[in-house]
Amino acid sequence: MLDLSYFQNQNSNVQGFFSGGTWQTWIKPRGAKLVTIICQGSGAGGGGGRQSASTPRAGGGGGGSGATARLIIDARLLPDILYILPGIGGAGGLGGTTATSGSSGQNSFVTLIPDTSSVSNVVLRSGTTPAAGGPAGTTANTANAAGETISVITNNIFSNLGIFTFQAGVIGGIGGVTNGQGLVTIINFTINSGGGGGTGISGTVAAAGVFPGVASTPVNTNGQNGNILYKPTLMLYGGRGGGGSSAASTNGGNAGNGAPGCGGGGGGASTNTGVNAGNGGRGGDGFVIITTSL
Repeated sequence: MLDLSYFQNQNSNVQGFFSGGTWQTWIKPRGAKLVTIICQGSGAGGGGGRQSASTPRAGGGGGGSGATARLIIDARLLPDILYILPGIGGAGGLGGTTATSGSSGQNSFVTLIPDTSSVSNVVLRSGTTPAAGGPAGTTANTANAAGETISVITNNIFSNLGIFTFQAGVIGGIGGVTNGQGLVTIINFTINSGGGGGTGISGTVAAAGVFPGVASTPVNTNGQNGNILYKPTLMLYGGRGGGGSSAASTNGGNAGNGAPGCGGGGGGASTNTGVNAGNGGRGGDGFVIITTSL
């Protein structure tokens, strides 16, 4: 969960909503002037790695991340109560001789009443199509799992009353027959999940500017959970893929879970049917952060 103490100051009220799948309420603070809402969709689960004595065999692909919708609006244009529904992160797929894909993520919502069935109720929706689960490992490199697609104003009609920006989620890393794929390009504050290794290491995150990198997962090793960076600005990392199996009788690594809004990593492949391939990591739940200037 994000630590909101990093964002508090005496002239603002910051509230975070993180429990995926649970309706929560925001009550407008007394003296509210300007309200900023960040609505982040949930990440998808990573795919499980393939378990096979023959090659090629691939690790699972990392899950896509959630999209982000932001709104800055005059507090007088909002009701006294808003209802918040963060999306639930997708479950990771299972590794095995018939590996399974990760589950999709979900949209997150800010609404006028606790109901998402009509756009007339929606103040802000994270995106359109939820993030796709990471593909299961097979006999070839996996595809990239899609991030949550960008939101559209027709699904956020009350955003016309303020200043809004919509941004799509990022793709998941490819599960490889040798090494998994990691970071593609930093295009959002959610960073790609890593694909699982086939016979080699998982995908890495290369350092970029002020943002630190994350080392690859070695063979036969579990991937680390996605970390949260607060300074110099908020950055959220997807789960790292599991390392592949490089020798007989060794397991593929399980993947790490994604940070809030990010995809889970892909599980590592294993060498034969007598050992386990790695499971995919869980996608991080979506969240909503509402900052009120007083």
